[in-house]
Amino acid sequence: MLNAGGIAMKDKEQMAEELREQEERELHSLAEELATLKQELEEEKKRHLRTRADFDNYRKRAEREAEKAKFYTKKEILLDLLTFLDYFEQAGKQVQDPAAARGIEIMARQLNEFLYKHGVRPVECHGKPFDPEEHEGLGYVTTDQCPEGCVAEEVCSGYKLEDVLLRPAQVMVAQNPGS
Repeated sequence: MLNAGGIAMKDKEQMAEELREQEERELHSLAEELATLKQELEEEKKRHLRTRADFDNYRKRAEREAEKAKFYTKKEILLDLLTFLDYFEQAGKQVQDPAAARGIEIMARQLNEFLYKHGVRPVECHGKPFDPEEHEGLGYVTTDQCPEGCVAEEVCSGYKLEDVLLRPAQVMVAQNPGS
């Protein structure tokens, strides 16, 4: 059977079927391409998030390391200044002139104030139990003024910077007369 244009009805149906199949193939192809692009986008998002997390971790680690280096540099400088404080204390004991002794005392006090301002605190030890973490035992002294095993005498002061020991206190530990 032919229509007015001379095309058989079967051919027209066949062409319509082929067109539908082609459209379905294109639609299927576009759906696959869309799925692939969605998967790639998701992978890129994950990669971006990992990169951001890695960078944040790097930044935090670099900040911690910088703070640590700054702290240890400060610690070293303050530790060196403690030596001068010892010199002032020794000189104050040796000087016979009261005016010179007063001048040395003033300089020692100013240095102590400077150290205190920067977080340096003396280690409290007199009368406290001997602690090898904070005290360096130089020997024993027989006394009944302190309980046995406690610090009876401080030979050289110890200092901390925040909670970190700069220098242990050099001490004599009490030993009861009967021991």
